[in-house]
Amino acid sequence: MNYDSYLAHAIEIFNDRMDAGFSGDDIILTCFMTEDQKEIFEQFCSKYFPYRLNDRYQEEGYFDFRASSFIGMDNGGKDGILLRTDIPYHPVELLHIFLHELAHIYCAHHELDGKSFYDEYCMDYAPTKQEDGIINAGYAVWRECIAEIIAIELDDNCKIVPLKKKADVLRQLKSEIEPVDGKLAVSEILTAIMTSSEIEASQTWEEAETAIQSLNLFDTPPEMDLFRLVYAQLRTTFLEVDVGFIHELGYLYLNVLSMAVIRNLRQH
Repeated sequence: MNYDSYLAHAIEIFNDRMDAGFSGDDIILTCFMTEDQKEIFEQFCSKYFPYRLNDRYQEEGYFDFRASSFIGMDNGGKDGILLRTDIPYHPVELLHIFLHELAHIYCAHHELDGKSFYDEYCMDYAPTKQEDGIINAGYAVWRECIAEIIAIELDDNCKIVPLKKKADVLRQLKSEIEPVDGKLAVSEILTAIMTSSEIEASQTWEEAETAIQSLNLFDTPPEMDLFRLVYAQLRTTFLEVDVGFIHELGYLYLNVLSMAVIRNLRQH
């Protein structure tokens, strides 16, 4: 596959719909396979993103991704995407992957008036490690959620469907809320709900709340407060965030996680 051409198409879509101002020269695409992933990562980062060499990439599981975005810092305004190429991609899937990674890059540059939210608030910002953990959890949930929401909205191959058609997927995702991968599961739940036809068409939170409750899947206060928070964010400042919003999101996520752990213990 011509990966560069799919990235170019994704950039064209992003620039047309989001006025992003992306340039193919400023998005560096590098491909890797399992057999050379550490070597390629080190070469890629050493040349363009040296700060990422501090990642725990030597740990097992670090490369469990199809693609990952890299945000430029003092490298002439270049961002990057690292793409795994030893798995087959359908053309529709590949385009969506690039839209998702471009959304990460776009958000990183626009979510906090050009500053890095991670650098400002996720590294020893709070007075305690517990508060730092809440902010980090909230940002992990949000960054995947907003990137995928943007990718879905830009991808004409993604159909906006009713909640009832997502019920089985949502039920499965709810069962996957656990300490290791719970943030990703909650992010995917938020994305699925916020991009449903009922929620997108709703004029008020009360309308959206009624539609969500009709699933009979989510009915606890922390779950509904989490949906309400993200619903309001998407209809006000959208991708622009502040630490208060991320902290509240992290706090609610940890409440949802705690309830899931207790529920799983009772079931077993």
